[in-house]
Parts: sequence; structure tokens; C-alpha cells
Amino acid sequence: MVVPGKSRGFTGEKIIEVPAAMVEKCLSMPLISALLITRMGFYPKAQHHYYHRPAGISQVIFLYCTDGQGWVDLPTHRLIMQAGDFLAIPPFLAHSYGADPQNPWTIYWFHYIGNGSPQLLDAFRDRTGNYLHTGRVVYSTERVKLFDQIFETFLKGYSTANLLYANLTLSYFLASFLVPENFEPPSPISDTHNPVYQAIDRMQNSLSEPLTVEEFARSVHLSVSFFSRKFKLATGYAPIEYFNHLRVQKACQLLHFSDLRVNEVAAEIGIHDPFYFSRLFKKHMGFSPVEYRKIEGRYRRKQPPES
Repeated sequence: MVVPGKSRGFTGEKIIEVPAAMVEKCLSMPLISALLITRMGFYPKAQHHYYHRPAGISQVIFLYCTDGQGWVDLPTHRLIMQAGDFLAIPPFLAHSYGADPQNPWTIYWFHYIGNGSPQLLDAFRDRTGNYLHTGRVVYSTERVKLFDQIFETFLKGYSTANLLYANLTLSYFLASFLVPENFEPPSPISDTHNPVYQAIDRMQNSLSEPLTVEEFARSVHLSVSFFSRKFKLATGYAPIEYFNHLRVQKACQLLHFSDLRVNEVAAEIGIHDPFYFSRLFKKHMGFSPVEYRKIEGRYRRKQPPES
């Protein structure tokens, strides 16, 4: 049972209800069957907005509040949602939610299904500490643009291309909540004062220098052990592992776009032992530098000539 509490729309509201036949079509499309939209909407200053679902629904409900305030009642507790808060409500979970009467919320929302939705709920649990608690992100115009792109794509019709684009973009939209630090680059001020970003900047500008972890730590005025822990916590990699990854990516570019010999490519990234370079390259890329160049050359030759 669904009991809507609003008898009229909200000025500026948007809503898309994807037809059941189109949902079935999406479920048969491998690229998007893991995660697809069934409904979506935007309610600005949604006064009197209220829903009560004693048995929940068969889809995940994702709510994102950008202004005002609202509440969500779950079987064990009530959540207050304010600007920046988001929440994923699992399927078949009893719930009610509504707008604060004095300061009604503005919300963007999706209903979605797919065989990947349980794993996505696990990811939200890791982000918030619990399925049934809110997370919070900084407001981003880019995130809202993604919502608008999905909405406008559905308005153009339900062609295969439109269904693919809208539903694949949903994954990107939700990723902006799961890993907001990747979606929104740190401000220049935080970059200037963050030793990890300082070190990465040094790495990117020193690919031809055989630098050590001691030199990176010294450049940001930290001990080696503290710097290494801080760097791995921020990036998931040890400092030298990350530096070598950047060097190998530079080597790929040189192998692809230049006629330098392999030992010359190695020298360009600060490695003067070609055997070590080959081992390092193969560890990261799965091919030796010579094999990589042959493969890339074969692909380039397969491209049709310009007309």
C-alpha cells in the first residue's frame, strides 16, 4: 500500500515514471541490468510532502536533500534529513517520510532495481556505517547536472540509446555520494596544505628522477613511517608503488607515441637498468615493453586510412 500525503504538485516539480515494458527491456540489457531506474523525481520546497509505506516497495529508494528539512521514519528510529543528507532505503522495508512543515525539504529521488542493487546497498552501508543512517555530501552543481541529464534523456523517449545513457549515468550519479572525494577535487587551499597532494604533485613533476620514499617524506617535512601511513590511507598505495605506477603510465605514452628505444624510454622515467624497467613494466601492465609496443602498433595499423 502506498499512501501519498500530497494532494497537489509542487511548483517546479519533475517526475519520470519509466513504463513497465521499458523496465523489462532494461532488465534484458546486460550493460544496465545491474542497476536501472524505475522512477525519479525532483520536489522543490515540497510542503505537505508525505508518504507512508507499511511494507516498503520492491525497489531501492534513494533520497537526496539539498535544502530545508524532512524526516524519515524507519522501524527502529526516526531520521532527520537536512541539506546535504542522502539515504538509500532497502526494498520491502517499512517506512514513512515527509517534509518539515516549517522548513520543507527540497529533494532529488530515484527508485531503482537490478541485480547489482544489493552490492550497492553494501557500499552505502560502508559509507554511512549503517544502511539506515544518512550520509552527507557538499552541494555540487555537477551532481545536479547529472540528475538533469538523466531526466532530459528520458524525456527524449525510450530508445535503446537513451535507456543506456540514462541508466549508466545513474551509476556515476550515485558514485558521487559513495566517493565524493573523487567526484569533487580538493580545493587549491587544501591541496597546498595536504602533504599527500604535495607529494603526488612532486611525483608527477619528477618522473625522470629516481626518487626514494625518504626524499618524498623529507619534501613534506614528515617522518618516513608517518608519511607512508598517511599516503597509503589516502591513496590505497605505498608511496613508491604509486610513483612507479605514474612512471609506467608515462612509459606507455612514450612507447605509444614516440620512436624511442626501450632503454631510452626507461631513461626518460629515471630508470637506467633496462632489465629492471622491463620487469617493472610487465608487473604493472602484464606485457613487456616490447610486447606492448607490438600490440599497440598492430592496433594502430588496423585503423582505416583517412578519407
